[in-house]
Amino acid sequence: MISSLVKPENVVCQLESTDKDSLFAELTEVLVRSDPFIDRNEVLTALFEKEEQRNSIVMNGIAVPYVECSSVKSPVLAVGISRPGIDYDVYGVGSRDFADSLVHLAVLFLFDKRNTERKIHVLADCARVLHIPGFYGSCLSAGSAQAVCNIFRDYETSY
Repeated sequence: MISSLVKPENVVCQLESTDKDSLFAELTEVLVRSDPFIDRNEVLTALFEKEEQRNSIVMNGIAVPYVECSSVKSPVLAVGISRPGIDYDVYGVGSRDFADSLVHLAVLFLFDKRNTERKIHVLADCARVLHIPGFYGSCLSAGSAQAVCNIFRDYETSY
């Protein structure tokens, strides 16, 4: 279940980032603080390389970047919310046709390289939650990291 991965210390309710590169750095830093064995450079390199191939926006306003890294021992995620929005430059290589290029909700996943089946299940759980009506708006309205965790849990148990 995805809600078991959402922890208050890995939720940023007011991102400082204004572009995709700084978003990746900000959310990676959140995960490195919670697990110092995660290799920041490995994560950022993998994120930038993957993003060059395919943009990680999955719905208007929502991005779900994810990578596999050897320094990651089990799946972790960071959630970031930006009410003004982050310029995600969706008109580059591998982009989809979205109404605009602003991301307000980002869910960054890091996976270990050894458990592809778990990665598929976690990403599928995430997709189900993201598509539940009201989830996105609830996250953007959340006033605290704990509230975001509760939203993930509540919506996940509704499907």
